[in-house]
Amino acid sequence: MFSILAAKILCGGFMQKRQTFLFPGPDPALEKLARLNWDAQLALSLYGARIGVQSNCVEGVNALMESFPPAWRPYRGARVDYVFSLRLAPPTRSGRKSFHTLYGNGEQLFRSRDVAQLAIIFEHKMQLELAQAARGKIFIHAGVVGWRGRAIVIPGRTYTGKSTLVRELVRAGAVYYSDEYAALDKRGYVYPFARPLALRDDKNINRKLLFRDLGGAVGKKPLPVGAILVTKYRAGAKWRPQVLTPGIGALALLSNCITARSGDPRMLETLTRTARNATIWKSARGEARELAEHLLTALA
Repeated sequence: MFSILAAKILCGGFMQKRQTFLFPGPDPALEKLARLNWDAQLALSLYGARIGVQSNCVEGVNALMESFPPAWRPYRGARVDYVFSLRLAPPTRSGRKSFHTLYGNGEQLFRSRDVAQLAIIFEHKMQLELAQAARGKIFIHAGVVGWRGRAIVIPGRTYTGKSTLVRELVRAGAVYYSDEYAALDKRGYVYPFARPLALRDDKNINRKLLFRDLGGAVGKKPLPVGAILVTKYRAGAKWRPQVLTPGIGALALLSNCITARSGDPRMLETLTRTARNATIWKSARGEARELAEHLLTALA
């Protein structure tokens, strides 16, 4: 069921006038896709990245809009960094659901009869493309909370338990910033990317935890990084932190950096500056709930 709120937003003036999104270079796949009818278009901007979204009907853009990143803004121009196209198939005479198709820069990403499934694919891919295209920001795979005016950054990929630890830190009094990306500027300040937490249940299925269910506050302003925790969950493990040097801390951030930025000569300088001003601890950990209050007390 499509969001009535999203439909009202589209009707409120965010919808683009019908046009062709423009790209840095020629792409035959995009040119072919551009010849189709895209009656609903919208471009969003966040941290300088510009993402175009289009569909053959308003309902298609609506279905993806609920997965837009936090704090996005409408972008009125035509030149974007990446475009997603969702083609909703018309109903069949038999009543059987048809396959809908999601494209990314002209290439087919996924086909499904379930629009909600396509929205999940879109959200994951959109966040990655946004992180790669952000201007003036370096994106790290990390959980982030604020504590006493400084940020605690927990670098780590999927299945390392960072979202669970972030949840428990917020419940213990920290301010929520992100469970997926740390967006760093050249000073080493981290910015909010406060999407709803994605936590896996017993069946390994992602469930979103809404802010009203999380409790605590959501960060609004950038913070200097005060601590970097290099950790992942291991059943029965005890928290015995080893203090790391800034150089090792910078490498821990680098290993979780979005790949498109790996060749940027300013990146290592930024990561080193960030690590130099932070406490850096490394240790396996057990249950997040048992560790959260101890960590905040130790970092007070």
